[in-house]
This record gives sequence, C-alpha cells and structure tokens, in this order.
Amino acid sequence: MTLSIWRYVHLTLAILTFLFLIVASATGIILAYDAAQEKVQPYRVDDFSNINLAQSLPELRKVFPEITEISVDHNQFVTLEGLDDNGENIKAYIDPKTGKILGKPVEKSKFINWITSLHRSLFLKETGRFTVGVVSFLLMIISISGLILIIKRQNGIRHFFDNIKKDFFSQYLHVVSGRILLIPILVVSVTGTYLFLHRFELIPKGKNEKIAHKVTNSETQIKLADFPIFKETKLSKVKKIEFPFIEDDAEEFFILKLKDREITVNQINGEIVKEEKYPLTLIYENLSLTFHTGRGSVLWSIVLGLSSIGILMFIYSGFVITFKRTRNKIKNKHKAENAEIVIFVGSENGSTLGFANKIHSQLLSDGKKSFITELNQYKLYPKAEYFIIFTSTYGLGEAPTNASNF
Repeated sequence: MTLSIWRYVHLTLAILTFLFLIVASATGIILAYDAAQEKVQPYRVDDFSNINLAQSLPELRKVFPEITEISVDHNQFVTLEGLDDNGENIKAYIDPKTGKILGKPVEKSKFINWITSLHRSLFLKETGRFTVGVVSFLLMIISISGLILIIKRQNGIRHFFDNIKKDFFSQYLHVVSGRILLIPILVVSVTGTYLFLHRFELIPKGKNEKIAHKVTNSETQIKLADFPIFKETKLSKVKKIEFPFIEDDAEEFFILKLKDREITVNQINGEIVKEEKYPLTLIYENLSLTFHTGRGSVLWSIVLGLSSIGILMFIYSGFVITFKRTRNKIKNKHKAENAEIVIFVGSENGSTLGFANKIHSQLLSDGKKSFITELNQYKLYPKAEYFIIFTSTYGLGEAPTNASNF
C-alpha cells in the first residue's frame, strides 16, 4: 500500500519518540495539575493589575522598617523579604496595598521536584535536557505532519471541521482529538523547542540595550509616592525590586527588574540613573516558559493537562491504526505475467485491502493464478482473463493515495 511522504514522516517520528513522549506526557499531566492548584492559593489581591509602585511602596515601608527586596511571581503573588518591627527576618506573601501578611512561601514537595527533573532532563542533566529539546522539536514536526494529513483527509482546509468518516474507533479518535488539541500541542512543542534552542545558545541570546537618560544629580528629596517612574510602573509589570541597602544614601539605588527591562532609580530624587532593555530573545524565553508550563493561568494549565492526556491517546490510537494497516499486506504466489485473475486495490487505511486479501486467498486455495496489486500499479497482464477491483473513497470522496492515478 502506497503511503504519502507525510504519513511516513508522521509514523517514523512517532515510533522514534513514543517512549520519550509517554514520559513527558505523564509527567506533564502532574505538572499541569500542580500549576493549576498553585494558582488558586489565596495570596493574590483584588485589583492587582491596577496597583502601581507609587501606591504600594510607601505603604509597605510604613509596615516594614527594612525591606531587602520585593518579588512578584507568575501567579501575581507578592513576596516581601526584610525585617519586621522586632528585627526578625521575614519572607512572606503580602498584600501590596496594606502590607498585611497573607502567608508563607512553601517549597515544592520532593515528589514535584522529582517529576519536574524527570520532565526536563530525564535525570540525565544537560544530556537529558538536549534529548528532551530534540523530542520537542520532533513533536512539532509530528503535529505539522498530522495537520497536513487531516487537511488531505478532509479534502482541503475549508472542510477541516466537517464530519469525519468513521472507519473504526481508534482512527476516529485519532483524527477528532487531533483537530481539537492541535493548537495546544503545537504551542507546547514550539515553546519547548524555543527553550531548548535558547538554553543551548543555538539562537543568539542578544545583549541588553542601554537607554540614555539625563541625570541631574539633584539633592532635592521627594517622596516615593511622587517618583515619576513609580507612578508609571504597575506592580503587574514587576518581577523584582531590590531596595537600597542604606536609606537616604545617594549612592544606594532602587533596582527595578521588570518583564522587559531593568531600571536603576535614585532613591533621593526619583531620577532614572540607568535603564537597560532586555533583548527580545530573553522576553520570548519568558513567554515560552509561561505558555509551556501553564503557570499563571488555571484555564491554560487545564488545557495543557488535557493535551498531555491527548498525546497518550494519540500514541495508543496511532499504533492501533498502524497495526491494522500493517496486518493487511500484499502477498503474491504467482508472477504478474502469469496471472489469470488480477485483483486491483485502492485503500488508504488498509480496510479495503483486508477484504481484497480474503478473496485473493480463496482464489489461490481453489488453484487459480491470482495476483493482487494497487490500482496505481496497473500495467499489461498478458494472461489475465479477469480484473477484480476493490476500492473505497478517502476523506470527502477523494481517491485513496494508491489509486489516485488510475
């Protein structure tokens, strides 16, 4: 049975990667659940996206006399590190508007750390990370080839979501779930590939772009709430704020690490002393990490979990389809030039070939010189007395690949 190049690519890569994909998908389900349940913890305040630094930092300094740093994670939980009124070290989730302590950061369990390590590197360190990165790239190719096969089956992109002919359950499940989960699986594979390329510097990392600012070195002190940069900067854009080690010292600065840049701010007059914009490659890396892990969104975490389940279903249904196809093979006892009866077959998935093989076997058992071949392999048969044609349409009425030239 003739197969298209895309089917060969799809099947070959699936065979090469299925063990790695089973491990990645199984661990991905657990990590997606962990990301989703982490997001629903009660440490995010209402109206978070509207809070700016000019509103938050003065209030926090009233509550905590010494602040070392403030960080905002992907869940928009604000963590403060510093000293409390009793001089005790503190590290806690806080309400950025009032300084109220909401809870203590909890480290990931050993089990989750174990699963994360398995998912990222298969416990093989850099070699494992490289292997997982290559598998991500191959998953992207598998997804693209699968998309092309669906488009071909449906007779064009316009019929992509039309009804699917149900040959058998595994085939139907493979195609239907492929249409539904195509985009999230592509996102997972593309972002995983980008993270792999960035980590191993297979794409240029780029350099920070320095942005010039006029510095007056004014000694006029203004309040934190009046710093222009603090008024302009939303807390949702912040990753970390490093506070001056010594308050009111002109040589000590605020360092704002935002999602796209780093800004050094004079703690006396609020002027921007230095600003460096991160390269696009670093921004894309953070964006890829967000989409690949599902961090920060319960809905996307659920989608990623379902996609991981979907990959396991693809592996199972794909091998069932392959087994059914390979079980029906063309086998001939007699040569074509000696055949009295020639059976021609047009079959995309192998089902029609199965019927034809049964007739072929019956004819051979009756002592007939039967020969079976694909419709596209038609040629002159000098001793043929009968032609028998078994064929079926494919997709939306198209000829099977091995009958398209007949």
